[in-house]
Amino acid sequence: MPATDRHAARVAGLRRAVFDSPGACDPAERAAAASGDAVPPPLEAYVAKVRGAAYRITDADVAALKAAGCSEEKIFEVTVAAAVGTALRGLEAGLDAMRGGS
Repeated sequence: MPATDRHAARVAGLRRAVFDSPGACDPAERAAAASGDAVPPPLEAYVAKVRGAAYRITDADVAALKAAGCSEEKIFEVTVAAAVGTALRGLEAGLDAMRGGS
């Protein structure tokens, strides 16, 4: 089995779990958080921070989302979706490089 296909089933399962399963927020909202598409205003800056500088997330960021009416479940799901989306882009770039892509 080629290295690029070795974990395809696991990656597909991860995608289903994060983006297609029921949750506190709509799957379309999780997909938007993952892809960088527009998310509702209370989440915009937070999702951008998760995608670009997750190490800078603080308790104050989460508290601001809670104050704006987001549940802990929604914050968790959006965080995971944004992080997984970023990781999947990196994975695809690495696999593309292994295949000789640009």
